[in-house]
Amino acid sequence: MVTKNQVPTDLNEEVVRQWLQDHQDFLERNSDLLTDVIAANRVSGDGVVDMQSFLVERLQHQVSDLRSTQVDLVKTTRENLHIQDMVHQSVTAILSATSISHFVHILTQDLPEYLDVDVITLCVEEGSIPLPAMTGLQRIKKGNINKANWSNGNILMRPNAPKSKAVFGPAKDLIESDALIRLNVPSLNAPSMLAIGSRETGHFHPEQGTDLLHFLASCIEASLQNWLEHTPQS
Repeated sequence: MVTKNQVPTDLNEEVVRQWLQDHQDFLERNSDLLTDVIAANRVSGDGVVDMQSFLVERLQHQVSDLRSTQVDLVKTTRENLHIQDMVHQSVTAILSATSISHFVHILTQDLPEYLDVDVITLCVEEGSIPLPAMTGLQRIKKGNINKANWSNGNILMRPNAPKSKAVFGPAKDLIESDALIRLNVPSLNAPSMLAIGSRETGHFHPEQGTDLLHFLASCIEASLQNWLEHTPQS
């Protein structure tokens, strides 16, 4: 007989589990062990294991897990629908612009409320296309936009954003998390991006879905391109 002091030191739950799987007839040959290790309320008066009680409890745990998963799924679905509504509101507002300055105003002054963020700026590198000074329009030094880590495409989600006056202007100290969206607007003749900032650390993170942001970006690109094509350059 093996005593407690003789139990191998490397014995653990995984080792026991694997051994039982490799020797599936062990419990059949040693059924008395079940009455020793299973709780008393699962053993009848004549020493027979109440497997029905065991299975019912197991099913109850499974049902509880399924309900928890269902609650999480419903919560996620509602959040996604809410975000979808916010993006659709934003696009509708963008399409209502009556001039390029009105477009930039909507983009940088109205959309933060629709998207439940704190700051949005339109960043354009210095180039040959003159743009009038507008609130929310940030002129960036040449080459700076492409210095960002765009390894995952044209959207960069940062849970902890660096403080950048070039990107967020006087609101730089407010921003803790940001999303940068690189834009493709040929008529600008210069790299550009949309910068969305939040005062909440972790508001944006790399695991978030970006389909709706891609959709928003495509609408912004088309609208800005249209305004540049139909706005006389001074």
